[in-house]
Amino acid sequence: MDTPQAAPNPLNIWAICQYYRPEPGAPSTRLSGLAKSWQAMGANPVILTGIPNHPDGVLKPEYVGKDPYMVEVIDGVTVARHWLYVAPNKGKLPRVLNMCSFAFTVWSKNRGNPAARGLPKPDVVMASSPSFFCVFSAWRLARRHKAKFIFEVRDLWPAIFLQMGILRPGFIYNTLEKMEMFLYRRADAIVTVTRSFVRQIVARGIKPTKLEVVFNGVSDADYARAIEPQQSGATTRLRAQLGISPLTKVVLYIGNHGEAQALTQVIDAARLMVKRTDTTFLFVGQGADKSKLEDYARGVPNVQFLPAVGASEVWTYYGMADINIVCLKNIPDFEMFIPSKMFEIMAAGKCAVAGLRGEGAEIMTESGCAMVVGSEEPENMAEAITTLLDDPDRREAMGQAGRTYVAQTFLHSRLAATYLTLMARLVGRA
Repeated sequence: MDTPQAAPNPLNIWAICQYYRPEPGAPSTRLSGLAKSWQAMGANPVILTGIPNHPDGVLKPEYVGKDPYMVEVIDGVTVARHWLYVAPNKGKLPRVLNMCSFAFTVWSKNRGNPAARGLPKPDVVMASSPSFFCVFSAWRLARRHKAKFIFEVRDLWPAIFLQMGILRPGFIYNTLEKMEMFLYRRADAIVTVTRSFVRQIVARGIKPTKLEVVFNGVSDADYARAIEPQQSGATTRLRAQLGISPLTKVVLYIGNHGEAQALTQVIDAARLMVKRTDTTFLFVGQGADKSKLEDYARGVPNVQFLPAVGASEVWTYYGMADINIVCLKNIPDFEMFIPSKMFEIMAAGKCAVAGLRGEGAEIMTESGCAMVVGSEEPENMAEAITTLLDDPDRREAMGQAGRTYVAQTFLHSRLAATYLTLMARLVGRA
């Protein structure tokens, strides 16, 4: 693979995403890793994002009292913050206001001369969905600055809402679908995170030549630090802090507690395994469904919920676990999704049980790091967990296979090179 080289006239990239570090989650992890790699390759990325408050809707302490339109540098990358309506990641109206306010301010604050804010004029403007409200802002900014416009598709809005029952056929859904197609047609390029998304978008009449796949993955820095807690003894200390015996097996889910993950399937698996007194199920994170899940798990003694942790701490939790869980709700469109936590589990050199179907299941099987069961099949999940808990040698071999696999294909440096080559081609810098 040819890696773009640094040039005296760097490619100026405006990358718009509502979520960015120090906020946790797949969007900020993906973009921060790519941006750092782009910069190392000689490009000049600028992140246009919101004031950090995701996922609990509380402003991060270090940003309280600061100008919401501040510009800062994180890991060497310029980050331009924008005001938005602060709201937790739950409830339809607050979330819509949260997304729309960011889309408005990222357009209105940057609609004049960017030099007034010290930002270089962009050659490329890209924006990542969800939500695609801010993608409209990216399109308008690209037009204003005569830059190329890239629509990055990480979720198939609004079709996924229909299958999840969040929306019904009608005016709102039809309007969102028209917005989606409008942006597809006007994009100079569309970047998706799965091959399945490409097939779906092409089937709706978009030219295949517009589309490129740049998978999720892990940053090179995270790959290097992913196993450090296991080597330094930090995982052992974390067990002690949590009051977990060295003899207790840990089954871990870490990440968003939302409807898409359908985490009741994991609680049901724990309930089926309740007679195993040597095993505990840990749920670490926040999300719209967390309180419902805590109610659902009431009376299940081998289940414990913990709050979300910072990005630097997740590797200690992954490393502490004997088995990690990745799962999605059992609906057809989720067969096209690849949860980003898969790659984090592989990077940590740990095995997994995956409640997935489709492209994500195929990758997990190919990696050799997981036993794959169908989505929302708690009986099969409990059986797979039991099998791995009783076979430590197999767990070790699977973990090593996954770490090797992710290094070969899914490091951000490799993915960023593909992305940057696309951008260079769009602006005529082959």
